[in-house]
Formats: sequence, C-alpha cells, structure tokens
Amino acid sequence: MLRHTTDQRCVLWVFLYFLLTAVVWRMDWVASVVVLCYFSFAGACITHNSMHARTFTDENAEVLWRHALSLTYGHPAITFIPGHCLSHHRHTQTTMDPMRTTKLRYQWHWMNLLLFQPTVAWDVFKMDVRYMALKKHCKDAYFWTCVQEWLVVGSTQLILACLSPRKFLMYVYVPHLFAQWAIVTMNLLQHDGCEMDENKAINGSRNFTGAWLNYLTFNNGYHTMHHMNPTLHWSKLPRAHIYFVSSQIHPNLEQSCLLTYAYKSFVYPGKRVNYLGEPVKLGAITKDEDWTIHHAPARVMLQDYDVGVMQLVKSVAMTPVKILCPTYSPIFKID
Repeated sequence: MLRHTTDQRCVLWVFLYFLLTAVVWRMDWVASVVVLCYFSFAGACITHNSMHARTFTDENAEVLWRHALSLTYGHPAITFIPGHCLSHHRHTQTTMDPMRTTKLRYQWHWMNLLLFQPTVAWDVFKMDVRYMALKKHCKDAYFWTCVQEWLVVGSTQLILACLSPRKFLMYVYVPHLFAQWAIVTMNLLQHDGCEMDENKAINGSRNFTGAWLNYLTFNNGYHTMHHMNPTLHWSKLPRAHIYFVSSQIHPNLEQSCLLTYAYKSFVYPGKRVNYLGEPVKLGAITKDEDWTIHHAPARVMLQDYDVGVMQLVKSVAMTPVKILCPTYSPIFKID
C-alpha cells in the first residue's frame, strides 16, 4: 500500500519509536531519553514529508498513519497543512509567514536559536485554530479530522501521565518537546539571512548536504529543492538538488555539515550574517498578516470565523461533548 518503497524505512522508524518507548518505559532507562528524542524528532521529519506527499495509497491506512505520526512527535500531523504548507511555503519570510526568522532580534545569536520555537509557537497556533474555524464554517472535513487527531494525542498523553507522571515527563513529554523545538528551529537554520525576493527563490533557503544528516532526517537538509517543488517525494530530493540547484545556488547556501555551520553561526564567531557574509538587515518590526482569508470562499469575511480567546477556551471545553454529540453546540461562533 506504500506509494514509494523508500517509505518502508519511515514505517520502520515509527515502529522503532513505539517499541523503544515501551521498552524504556518498562525498564526505566533514564539514559535512553536521548535516543527517544532523536526518534521523536525523526518522526517529526517523517510527518513533514508525509504531509507534503502522502505515504499510503489506501485512505484508511493513511488515516492510521497520521495518527501514528501524531503520537510519535506529540502533535496532530494534519496541522502541518496550515502551520507549514499554506503559510510558510506560500509566504516564506513575509508577514503572512508566522514562522519568519526576522521575529527574533536578540543580540546574542545563540538566543535566537534557543528561543525561536517558543517565540513563534503561539503565533502559529493562533493561525492553526483560525484555519480550523474557517474549515468548520465551511463544513470541511478537515476540522473534525484535526479534532480527532488532537483527541487521540491528548487522551493518550493524559493516560500515560496518570499511569506514571515521572515516566511520562522523561520518556514521552521531553522527547516530544525536543522534537517540536527541533523541527521548528530548522526553519531558522534554513532561512535566516537568505534571499527574500520571490524572484530569486534559488537563494531563498540554506541546504545541509551531509550524508549522515540527511539519512537520519529523511533528506530534510535539501531545503531549496523542497521549496521549489514541495510535493516531490523526499527520496528524490538529493538527485533533484544536484540537477536543479547546485549549479545555480550561492555556494554559501550549500553547507556540508549542520553542526559546523551551527557552531560558527551561534557559538564562534556567533555573528548573525546573511548568505553573503554581511550583517542581517531585519527591518522594522511587523505584525502577522492573516493569510486564512485567501482560502475563504466568496462572501466569507474574517469576522465570520475569527477566533478570540474566549472562543478558543469554549472550543477546548466543548470538544469532548461535540465528539459524543456532533449536533450540539456552536463552536467557533458557528451555528
């Protein structure tokens, strides 16, 4: 049922995550947290790839796969669609990209690396919820698919936390937290100081071409080609990079080792420079621009599905009731 045979390794990695988590939970091996952090992060990389190009030909298998991925890195897989595909990919580094790197302006560049994910997380979440509200307003199946994934992730984590708060914190929560931090922080590594002009997209992303890195992250280092063709299967990115990117991209945007680049950028000399070696020009501080309205049908206005704090609280509180009785309650100000 796999669309690409290379996805067998993805399935194996996700299986290993669950197997290792079960073994470590049983044996209580604290030192194994590092291994679980990697496999959870690998699950986030797999999730990223899977949401750009589906893994299974069978729809039921794909649904189960998304639930497995959601549990692997602790966040609903389907939220990659608004949080990454529709905002970051279509509006890279603009005010409609809540993950733009120009939001981070600390003088010490290592703090930009450390705090990037916590800084943009709330902005991304707000847009995710607003997109959910739009889909609910339009009676789109995406809304309830997202709710189901949230319910599976949340209830599973709640059960594990009740079984053993300490083990849950070490063997589930910490790996998930690291995975979410790492997959979002990759955005800073791959886009900060790159070309923002859409007409020069070839220099819009930084690539890390090391063989081991790309094996362990399922080719997430080949970012320029991924932005040029987001639906291209991850297994085809290295060859496509050679044919379409290498001969045109600026040499500084092809880094052979991520660790070396990170050390030079954030430790020593630790200066925030663009791909030309010049200081990054951040410009004025700008607010996020709502991009969801571009996906709304004709005659649907932002106020029809906008989400405030109280609506968000009500939606979270009423979700279990809505699952049990779908005909009940106006969630997100919708009849």
